[in-house]
Amino acid sequence: MTNSSDISLVFETSGRAAHVGLGRDDAFQEAREVPRTRRNNLELIPTADALLLDHGLSPNDLTELYVSVGPGSFTGLRMAIAAAKMLAMTNAGLKLVAVPTLDVLAEQNSQADRPVAVCLNIKRGTMYCAVYQGGEQIIGPALRTLDELMAAVDEPAQLALVSEVDLEHSAQLSLDQAVADPCSTWAVGQSMAQQQRFTAPQDLLPLYIREPEAVTLWNELGRD
Repeated sequence: MTNSSDISLVFETSGRAAHVGLGRDDAFQEAREVPRTRRNNLELIPTADALLLDHGLSPNDLTELYVSVGPGSFTGLRMAIAAAKMLAMTNAGLKLVAVPTLDVLAEQNSQADRPVAVCLNIKRGTMYCAVYQGGEQIIGPALRTLDELMAAVDEPAQLALVSEVDLEHSAQLSLDQAVADPCSTWAVGQSMAQQQRFTAPQDLLPLYIREPEAVTLWNELGRD
């Protein structure tokens, strides 16, 4: 099929629920939740195919693919990136965008009237976090304790927190805000695409902040 529009697809699999979304030019069209098989595999490609078909499109019409790279679900991110690489191999004109989940959650809270700290991958007293104002990053991402995060900002009392779990801090926002929405993933991806921030298929990787828990436990056993 010949098309004169920019057709973009989004894979948002950083959370417990995975979604595929579709955009045409500057408008987000639709998102669909991706079902799981009995083996917990995500049916990303069948869901994407059905979504495209319902809009009169095929995978060859795609011009850009925005892929959530996390941090988030280990299995979901791995499957989405594998599917994205496969689509890029079959469609030479497809451009890939690696979308950080921190930026997606910042986009969802960009209307906040104060700085927002997005905190993910919270384990063993530390978290992967960055601070944003109006959706723009003002403090870069790093693993920090809550105390280190508060020390990094000028006015800690004005900081709003968006996190996966309750950090027991007075600045805490609604926990629902920490679930990446596919429409926001698409919006961030499109902005990155406009800045020509594309990623080659061989360089597309999930953002794993820590080693797998099994590796950590194994290493700790080895030191005992």
